[in-house]
Amino acid sequence: MAEQRFRTALNGFHREDVVHYIEYLNTNHSAQVNQLNNELDALRKELDALKASAAKEAAPCENCAALQSQLDEALSELNDLKSQSSAPAKAPEIVSAHELEAYRRAEQAERAAKERAQQIYVQATATLAQATTQVDDAAGRVQQIADKVNSQMLELQAAVELSKSALLDAATTMYSIHPENME
Repeated sequence: MAEQRFRTALNGFHREDVVHYIEYLNTNHSAQVNQLNNELDALRKELDALKASAAKEAAPCENCAALQSQLDEALSELNDLKSQSSAPAKAPEIVSAHELEAYRRAEQAERAAKERAQQIYVQATATLAQATTQVDDAAGRVQQIADKVNSQMLELQAAVELSKSALLDAATTMYSIHPENME
């Protein structure tokens, strides 16, 4: 009802048309108010959630403050270095001091890396020695088992040969006692 047309009456508009139009506007207004209240509640909940997440993120922000202070110190040191670089007499001393400090840090890092590599080498060597010992032990056990199996195989072959010999002797004896008149 974007455009309302009222029927005309003798002294103005029909009363019912005006009342219906006012009720329609009142209903639309109430619906809009309800919708806006719902949106307001949703936005308040979202705001509360954001506040809660901001509170949770406050701890990392403390780290940010520490990092910010370190950054500020580094920037002030940089500014000091820039200002000192304008003075040619002090600049080589400062640069050489910073170079010396950087060299010492690099040397320390290299030394730590070498120590760590040495530790890893020692651990790897120990593990390799342990594995070699275990393989040697296993090879010894396998050799013992192979020797036992071999000796048992020889005994079995000898027993088979004895059995064959005994069977041949028994067959020979049977043929020798065979009566000739039995057919």
